[in-house]
Amino acid sequence: MKTLQNIVIHAEQSTVEASVGEGKRPKFDVIAYNGGPLTVGGYDLPIVLDLAGLEQGKSVIANLHHKKDHLVGHVGTVENNGKTLRLSGEVSAVSQSATEFVDSAKNGFPWQASIEAKPLRVEEIPEGRTVMVNGQSIQGPVYVARKSRLYGVAFLPHGADENTTVQLAASAVEFSHVKGADMPFDKWVEAMGFDAESLTDVQRERLQAKFQAEITASASEEKVVEATDFDVGDIKAAAAEHLNDLEASFAEYEGEVPASKFAEIKATALKQHREMKAKAIREKWNPAKFEVESVRAVSGVKLDLVRAGASHEGPAIHVSKRDEMSPTVIEAALALTMGMPNVEKQYKAEVLEAADKNYKNIGIQQILLMAASANGMPVNAGQRVHNGNLRQVLKLAMPDVHANSFSTLGVSVSNILSNVATKELVAGYEEQDNTWREISTVKTVRDFKKVTTYRLLDSMEYEPLGAGGEIKHGTVSQESYERQAKTYAKMFALTREDIINDDLGAFDDLRTRLGAGAAMKMRDIFWSTFLDNSTFFTSGRGNYISGATTNLGLDGVGLGLGIKAFRTMKSAEADGAKRIGGEPVILLVPPELEAIAQQLYTSSNLTGGSSPTPNANIYVNKYRPVIVPQLSESGFTGNSATAWYLFRATSVYAAMVVSFLNGQQSPVVESADADFNTLGIQFRGYHDFGVDKAEYVAGVKSKGAA
Repeated sequence: MKTLQNIVIHAEQSTVEASVGEGKRPKFDVIAYNGGPLTVGGYDLPIVLDLAGLEQGKSVIANLHHKKDHLVGHVGTVENNGKTLRLSGEVSAVSQSATEFVDSAKNGFPWQASIEAKPLRVEEIPEGRTVMVNGQSIQGPVYVARKSRLYGVAFLPHGADENTTVQLAASAVEFSHVKGADMPFDKWVEAMGFDAESLTDVQRERLQAKFQAEITASASEEKVVEATDFDVGDIKAAAAEHLNDLEASFAEYEGEVPASKFAEIKATALKQHREMKAKAIREKWNPAKFEVESVRAVSGVKLDLVRAGASHEGPAIHVSKRDEMSPTVIEAALALTMGMPNVEKQYKAEVLEAADKNYKNIGIQQILLMAASANGMPVNAGQRVHNGNLRQVLKLAMPDVHANSFSTLGVSVSNILSNVATKELVAGYEEQDNTWREISTVKTVRDFKKVTTYRLLDSMEYEPLGAGGEIKHGTVSQESYERQAKTYAKMFALTREDIINDDLGAFDDLRTRLGAGAAMKMRDIFWSTFLDNSTFFTSGRGNYISGATTNLGLDGVGLGLGIKAFRTMKSAEADGAKRIGGEPVILLVPPELEAIAQQLYTSSNLTGGSSPTPNANIYVNKYRPVIVPQLSESGFTGNSATAWYLFRATSVYAAMVVSFLNGQQSPVVESADADFNTLGIQFRGYHDFGVDKAEYVAGVKSKGAA
């Protein structure tokens, strides 16, 4: 038996540890990012990944040298404490790169790590401004990726930065053109992962030759590289993200800017958005360029809104002799009073400090009286809302939108309550099970009309050029599916009794009842749509198997048949009906099969069948179990306690598609209005989404029985 040994690989800011022993895979443990600024190809300023907004991709893959075909393994655990990022996983790939990584580590080679992440929403911090990010004080000019997605980690001979081991750009050539100037040789050497000062004469001579060759090739092929970087789908996705950022800015400042000026700024910004999108497609921008221009455009719009709001002098609003009120501070104070989860992530630190200092334990009565006072109602210190003045308070606190006596808070009191209600609703929504994301892709729709989408069964295999240099056209699949969003909604209220009692219990119900209710509705619609799949999974399509031996058992026979069906599944198109290929990664099962699925995934041996002697389990750690209670629930058409499914990763093919109106993935509260009949404040919560079946080559269904 091989003796267990530890391999420890030290880097400047990373430690990779691998345990190697009999029957065990090597493991790595890496401190991959220390939260500082990075120099990245495609960006003209350093960029910081805000760890508070870093989300994990559905799979995080480890490779060598940032090369996707040099697989090492996968990341199993991501530890993000808001200041540093730690990754741990297994060397699970069967490849020369994995062998090189482990063998080099055993010999003491000092590997370093470099994460691979995609910025999704970037904010530009101008020169002279300082922000706190990842527990550090960051001085502008710099970009801050407020939202990004982690999808990989690479092992390198040398990190890309002296203070961190994070790298987003893959090549030294990209780095050398960040600002359009040639890169000095020593900088190029560092970007390639070497220490320029420690090079031998022979190494320096060889690297100088490579440096000159790369710069020459870059200059001669510059147009080709730029054209390759353009992708109309990426531009459209970036444009949609830009539009979402603009809408968020409009929502933030609506009510704080005069209506006519607000409408003018919004119309201009939307027009510029359309023009920028068209120009990007026409001139074939790469996504990085569009993202930089998007950040600048949003910053310009925010500046216009701030200036317009500052020039609008309305009456100052006071409770007594205290500070002038800010709607955002009042909103934060209300959230603090209610004990909203993760409130520190919802508001800036200075906003929370002001809220706690000036409006601690604020209630609904205090907010309404402040707004009513701002619109002309005499309010004395210690005054309360009661039966005698409730109608007057509501009328003045929440005036009609065409009234002329708007104060800053008078306009925003509905927004304050709606924003807090939405955050509470979303908190409850996100606390629920989101397993549906494992086998689905998310798309955006702009309205409630049906959208026809063609399946990914195109004939797009490259062919040799004809004698005249003619390139043949690919054919688009004739198979399609429809998708459509619908609205699901509920009304709730702060009643007359709630207001008089200063009771915020209705807001608690948002999280514990309506938020959870929205998630449960979404979940039920998703799985009921999925389980009604008798015409989606069929023998004719090659994605359905049945028979007594297709049951999911500890002998592995049924799983083997499912894998074989997956491997031999073919496209239905005229392109030779070729096999799709690919790798299944998810084993979807009902609770009745959970124990078997877990054993097949974790156990080293197979048991059962006709022989009691255990056999080696070749499926160990390959097909991750995902347990869905609804698969066998009697209330769903198509339920089964024996059926199980194998699915591939959803990056290309997804069995299901969830469509959200305008990309809004969580429920919202639209408004809060005074209701004359009930003497209360009514809210309308809604969620716009649709669920449809998409790509039938995404996976295989086993009946699990004869």
